Amino acid sequence: MSDRLKIISICFIAAILMLTIVSFGDEPQPANQTVQKTVQITDVLGRTVEIPANVTRAASLTGQGYEKLLVLNQIDKVSATCAVPSSMPWAYKVAPELRDIPSISSVQDPNVEDLLSKGIQVAISLYFKDAIEKMTEVGIPVVVVQYSASSENSGLPQTEEEFANYIKNEMRLYGKVMGPDAEKNADVWCDYFDQKMKYLKSRTDSLTPDQRPRVFYSRGPDPQTTHTKGYYTQWYVELAGGDYAAKDVTGSVAEAISMEQIIKWNPDIIILGRINNTDIVMKDPKWQDIKAVKEGKVYLCPAGVAYWDGGSEGVLFMQFLAKTIHPELFQDLDMTEVIKDYYSRFFRYDLTDDEASRILKALPPAS
Repeated sequence: MSDRLKIISICFIAAILMLTIVSFGDEPQPANQTVQKTVQITDVLGRTVEIPANVTRAASLTGQGYEKLLVLNQIDKVSATCAVPSSMPWAYKVAPELRDIPSISSVQDPNVEDLLSKGIQVAISLYFKDAIEKMTEVGIPVVVVQYSASSENSGLPQTEEEFANYIKNEMRLYGKVMGPDAEKNADVWCDYFDQKMKYLKSRTDSLTPDQRPRVFYSRGPDPQTTHTKGYYTQWYVELAGGDYAAKDVTGSVAEAISMEQIIKWNPDIIILGRINNTDIVMKDPKWQDIKAVKEGKVYLCPAGVAYWDGGSEGVLFMQFLAKTIHPELFQDLDMTEVIKDYYSRFFRYDLTDDEASRILKALPPAS
């Protein structure tokens, strides 16, 4: 055998041996076994939470989470959600698929066996300590995106800048949970929020304190209950050029205020949220000496896919407030067109003029 043939034979044998070694060294993987990639997310509490990189079965345990997931175009990946309030019929008008999503019985005490049976990969939640621990113990990761109405509001923003970052971070947290497409949509919404905030501030920042009407916001259903210091409503009112009556009230996110205190504040404007009739204030004798009632400046907060005081439609709420508090500064602001544009852009639903008008008046869809 020639030297050349010897070299070729040796190389061939060496290659065979190498393949044999590699073959015996690798353990065969079951055909149905896949490695689930994960990502880490820092939630609003500063907790690091590990979740699947590709979430297809999420549970939304926040009252208005369904609305944000609609904005992000991710509702098809939601396998359980808080029940849409009966007072929110626009949600089903705009997104009838919400009717097909099973409802969570309780966000504070979720049925973990039910969540496990639905194959929930991650829960998006308010801050309810016991619920978080309960779900975590059975292996369901929980991402907290917002403080609950019953929690102390020390974690809420204390300046307009902090508020803007807080509310955008909330939307982006939803986006991070749901994946890259959702993150892009969250960025689009955040850009829209920044544009509208800049628009309002360009006209209200220069107002002096005595040019800012005092506004009392009634969260409802009791008209004396209001949102307290640091909650969204304070910042919407202040960005719109108002003086938020309860800006120094601390405690939980929502507190009942004595009638004596409301009379002392003597608000110029009253906004009724989650209440569908102004008669609850206008025809109640104990409210009759208040300036807003005397001057007929008691208004219903519009109601759309979700409550405007805590959902993504808050960006519409602050524009509505600006138009209501300072109509002379915002003559060019057409709320009908603003709502139609928002619903088309973020809910992919084209409202008619009449539908937009009904939302502004806190009326349900026409039967």
